[in-house]
Amino acid sequence: MKKLTDEQMAQLLEAGYELRNIEYKPPFGWSDKNSTWVKEKLARAVLAMTNTRYGGQIIIGIEETKAKNIKLTGLNKDQLKTFEDFDGIKGYIDGFSYTNTDFDMAWGEHSGNRFVVITTQEFSEIPAICRKDGQTTGTLRKDDLYARSKRAPYGSIRATEAELREMIKLAVDKEKADLKSRGYVKKSAVSPEDYYKKQIEDLI
Repeated sequence: MKKLTDEQMAQLLEAGYELRNIEYKPPFGWSDKNSTWVKEKLARAVLAMTNTRYGGQIIIGIEETKAKNIKLTGLNKDQLKTFEDFDGIKGYIDGFSYTNTDFDMAWGEHSGNRFVVITTQEFSEIPAICRKDGQTTGTLRKDDLYARSKRAPYGSIRATEAELREMIKLAVDKEKADLKSRGYVKKSAVSPEDYYKKQIEDLI
């Protein structure tokens, strides 16, 4: 797992709160006995970032206080070591998606604390749909689409019409770009607005 520079880590933490393309997760070890809930929440966040334009970063090691302030707790050395099995972690997360997710992992330090950063790319062809229920209530649900909310406070949510519209437009743009790169020109008798509306109705 590569290490981010101090400057890169500082830039990720600069805002001091979650953004649409940055989500925080509390410190934990991947192999911790009672980590199912947080691992499923992490998988949900990866699916949500995958379905959000430009993807984003998930930073592990940040807690939220009762006053809703963030605490840069970081991971201890033993917790950090459990994130070295990238293939195992990716296999776990992809087990919740009908399509493969595209992300990488790195770690960095800030003010003496260690953090894991998962950088997720937006989907390449079609949105990531959850393929099975999570073991913990309220984490993952089969056939749901997750995305980062377009409205503050940002979070990884079950996609509303606003996020679905964005996903459909992104998927259509990717298909058009692919067809164009192969020399095809796609013509439709249906207006884009009507097309998006029909797709949203089918998804809801």
